[in-house]
Amino acid sequence: MAMSQSSCTLMLVVVAAVCVQLYQAHDFFGRCSCPNTIKFIRGNMSDFQVLEKRPGCDKTELIVTMNGQDHSTEKICMNTEGKMAKAFLRCWERINKDESRKMECIDRKRKAA
Repeated sequence: MAMSQSSCTLMLVVVAAVCVQLYQAHDFFGRCSCPNTIKFIRGNMSDFQVLEKRPGCDKTELIVTMNGQDHSTEKICMNTEGKMAKAFLRCWERINKDESRKMECIDRKRKAA
C-alpha cells in the first residue's frame, strides 16, 4: 500500500518531533543534579530534598533551600561527606524519609547552630 506525499510528509514531521523530544529529555534524565557542592551552610533553611542514587547518578544528593534576607530562596547542594550533611541524612533515615516530618530535621539543625 503506497502512501501519498502528504501522508509521508506528516509522518516525517511526527518522527522528527518525537526525536527532538527524546533528545531534550536525554539532556536532563540520568544526570546528577549537583555538579558542585559545599560542606557547610549558614543561614535560615526552609526545606531540603534528598535525591537517592539513580540511573546516571551514582551518589546520594542533598539539596537545601535557603531563605535570603530579601525573601528570596536559593537552592544549595551540600557535600554528603560533610558533617552537617551526614547529620541531615541520618535524620532523614530516622524519620523514615517522611516528607511531612522534614521540619524535625530542619529544627534540629537550628538548635545545633
